[in-house]
Amino acid sequence: MFLLFLLLLLILVLTFKANNIFTKCRNFKRILDFSYKIPGPSITELIRKKGKIDYLPWIMACRDKYGKRFAAWFGKDLFLFLTTPDDVKDMLSNPNLLQKSKVYELMQPWLGEGLLTSGGAKWIKNRKLLTPAFHFNILKMYQKSMEECSDILVRKLSEVADERTVDIETYSTLFTLDVICETAMGVRMNFQENDNAEYVKSTKTICEIIFSRAFSPILRIPFFFNMSSLRKRQDEALHVFHGQSKRVLELRRKKLTEDKITISDILTKGEGMIGTRGKLSFLDLLLLTQRENNDLTDENIREEVDTFMFAGQDTSSSVLSFVLYVLSHHPKIQEQVYQEALEFEGHEVECIKYLEAVIKETLRLYPSVPCFARLTTENTKIGNLIVPPGVILHTSAYALHRNPEIFTDPDTFNPERFINATDIPNSAYVPFSAGPRNCIGQKFAMIEMKVTLAKVLRHYEILPVSGYKPILSSFITLKSMNGIQVRIKKRC
Repeated sequence: MFLLFLLLLLILVLTFKANNIFTKCRNFKRILDFSYKIPGPSITELIRKKGKIDYLPWIMACRDKYGKRFAAWFGKDLFLFLTTPDDVKDMLSNPNLLQKSKVYELMQPWLGEGLLTSGGAKWIKNRKLLTPAFHFNILKMYQKSMEECSDILVRKLSEVADERTVDIETYSTLFTLDVICETAMGVRMNFQENDNAEYVKSTKTICEIIFSRAFSPILRIPFFFNMSSLRKRQDEALHVFHGQSKRVLELRRKKLTEDKITISDILTKGEGMIGTRGKLSFLDLLLLTQRENNDLTDENIREEVDTFMFAGQDTSSSVLSFVLYVLSHHPKIQEQVYQEALEFEGHEVECIKYLEAVIKETLRLYPSVPCFARLTTENTKIGNLIVPPGVILHTSAYALHRNPEIFTDPDTFNPERFINATDIPNSAYVPFSAGPRNCIGQKFAMIEMKVTLAKVLRHYEILPVSGYKPILSSFITLKSMNGIQVRIKKRC
């Protein structure tokens, strides 16, 4: 009897595995058949160019060669590239396209299943829990931290304000780390005073590892990655990140036990209620939410704080650096921004509309997140196409923003496009993504940029470096491989 039971169990297991394999083969066959309908570079061509693809120009060249939709196989994954506003709208506005591409799984050891990396029901739950933390009353609380950190930035720039060539990205990175530590965790880390801090080095290390794995079929496989030296370096970096987050979490929780306050109080009463120097942090808000909602665990909180630290710092640093770079090459526009910053000092968030247009035009040319990807989990309609499940939909904000059919003289920096702009389709300009998964922190970023840029430009004139041009590199955020070089001159 026992042997008969074992035999039946074995038959069931083998049947299940056979069905599972059959289902996977059938789904792959659907994707393969779909790929034949879409033009694009061959696998042979991609293998020949392995490691030599300059990603952003490659996307634009493929668009010109193969058309507005093209497909390419990267390993076993089929990417469908979308480059028109209508297709992008179908992709980003679809409430069923909430699952990000598998590349984001490489970030999970660091960020867990936070808002950036999660999908489906988990993402919907996370977004609902976190939305109150980005209420305007709460964002206004963060402004004081931004102003204090920008004061330090202005002071640090005075040390190089003799018209020598400087990499402004170095300064913007440390500045945005200071801001995000105060606003996300409620602690002042003083990265601008100590640029060799362990956290800074660990951030650089983990980003390099993720980038290496993203473009290596071998390192994408956990077995080979775990055998490599990169796994040890990643573990060391994660120890720094997670250790810092957990220490601060306990510190802030201890502080909050002394306060009797609710999320509802914060939304109605506004600024300066609790936190470091009378300010509220993102972590404080999550701990208060946890107090009112048992679904939020300490690990959930750690994941969201680490996500906010990464996303808020890396993207803001990119925007700040590129704005100063483009202004260095457009002195008349810079002068107009300077005069506006003088006129509306103290009212930057509400009043400086021209600087806002400058930031938006910079994000058009140099979007801090240049690409978005979603994984189809069911048949999905994109225009006249029905895309089967398992295909990765990909759009490049960089290519979309430089489309001559949408933007006249697309490579020309012209902030006037965003002064009373009414003719730009929403789906043609997506620096913060769009639809259900748009960037929850975009208002935070805009406040930070306005406050900081206005203050820097009131103190300094930003000058160009002759012969310099950034070499753009894209993975998750847009970077320049040769830094972002400018010269700085004190204003009289």
